Amino acid sequence: MYSDPPFSQTAFQSALAHLLALPDRASLATLVEREPLVMSDEFLAAAQQAATDPAAETLRERLEWLTDLRQQAEHDVPAAFQAVLAATTLEELRQVADRWPLTLNDAFAEVVEHLAQQFADAGQPDVAEGLRQRLVALAQLRVYRETWTETPQGKAIFAFLNAEDDAAALSVFHAHRDLLDHPEAQRTLDEVLQGGDEESQRRLDKRRALLRYLRGEEHA
Repeated sequence: MYSDPPFSQTAFQSALAHLLALPDRASLATLVEREPLVMSDEFLAAAQQAATDPAAETLRERLEWLTDLRQQAEHDVPAAFQAVLAATTLEELRQVADRWPLTLNDAFAEVVEHLAQQFADAGQPDVAEGLRQRLVALAQLRVYRETWTETPQGKAIFAFLNAEDDAAALSVFHAHRDLLDHPEAQRTLDEVLQGGDEESQRRLDKRRALLRYLRGEEHA
């Protein structure tokens, strides 16, 4: 599933640097969305080779995180695919993408397109067309989310969410109060963003509660 064309050394070094720079395991899901290369078999093989260096303790830890996430994704793909098949509206697909962010990745799209072609070849064009319509809708969601994260408010929300601790989050809030002291920012944290695992979900829940508190404090 994760096999991709050979990547350049520059791309590998960039992805490796970002992997090593992760502050915690919870940040890995965000890196995967930004640089799906790290989920490829080729990247993992090259990184494992680099990790044979006795001094590469940090890389070996990050590779453990990555391997765990890959195993989780392998388990989640069938369930995510069934949920995509069952979705009949864009809103239902949005909920699927919230629960399974992997549905917005290129690798997942390739799996669905391959299955759609199999249905078409088997004389079931209606099923194939239904799958491809869902792919178009998922692509639209992906573009929206990638574009949204580059807006000033999107950047402020992610800075608040990824702050090292509550004190740092408080500093982000005051620095971007015009963007974060806003119902849309709260709605985004409460309804749009989802944690990729238990640890990231706990971080998200804490930041949701903190933003509600800070917004109430500002309005007091």
